[in-house]
Amino acid sequence: MIAQIPAQIYKSDTRGIFHSEKHNCFATFNFEHYHDLFRTAFGSLKVLNEVILAPQQAITREISANTNVIILPLFGGVEYKDNNGNEEFLRLEQIRVMAADDDLSIEVFNPYESENISYLEINFQMGKQYFKNYFQQYEFDFHSRNKLNNLFEIEKAIGFIGVYDGRKEDSYTLKNPENGVFVFIIHGAFEVENRLLEAKDGLALKKTEAIEWEALSENAVLLVIEVPLKDEN
Repeated sequence: MIAQIPAQIYKSDTRGIFHSEKHNCFATFNFEHYHDLFRTAFGSLKVLNEVILAPQQAITREISANTNVIILPLFGGVEYKDNNGNEEFLRLEQIRVMAADDDLSIEVFNPYESENISYLEINFQMGKQYFKNYFQQYEFDFHSRNKLNNLFEIEKAIGFIGVYDGRKEDSYTLKNPENGVFVFIIHGAFEVENRLLEAKDGLALKKTEAIEWEALSENAVLLVIEVPLKDEN
C-alpha cells in the first residue's frame, strides 16, 4: 500500500466570512475575529483571503512588520496605495508583491462605477534574516496553458499559477523538501494527490518532494505555493 502524503483540505464553504456594505472577505485561514481549530496557518503562509469589493469602495488593511503582502486581481482591476507613498493600478495578469519591514497601512480601491472586483490577498510572515524590503510587480500570461507559470519568489516562498484544459496533468517538484506546498483552486476543479478540489478550496501538503494533479474541467486555474514550514526568527 502506498502511504498518502500528510495533508489537510481547506474547503471553500467553511471559510471565515466577513460581510459589510462595501466588501465581502472569505478567509482560508484564521483571520481577525474568525478562529477555527482546523483553520490554522500553514507555515509562513498566514493569510489567504478572497476579497470582493463593491463599486467605488475602498478597504484598508494594517499589516504587521516583517510581512510580505501579495495582491492578485481575479476579476477587474484594483487601485493600490500605502502609507509609504506607493500607488498604482493593478489589472488582471499582474501581481503586486510588497514587503513591510515596519507596520504598513495599505488601501485597495475599486475604481469602477458599477462592477464588483475581486482579488486575493496573500501574506507571509518571515524571520528577519530572510526579510528584504521591496515593492515589485510581476506579470503573467493566462494564454500560457497546461503548465505552471512563475508568479512570485520571496526568499524561501515560491508561487506559481497554471491554467489547464480538461484532463491535462502536471506536477511540481519542491525546491526544498523540508518545505510544504499549498494548492489553492481559483477556478474549476482538480484532482490533486488523489483528492478532489473545487473552486476556492485549498490543500496543504507536508513531507513530500513532489505533487501531481489533473484538471477535471476546462479553463481550470490553480495556485501552487512552496511554503517554508519552520519558524525562523
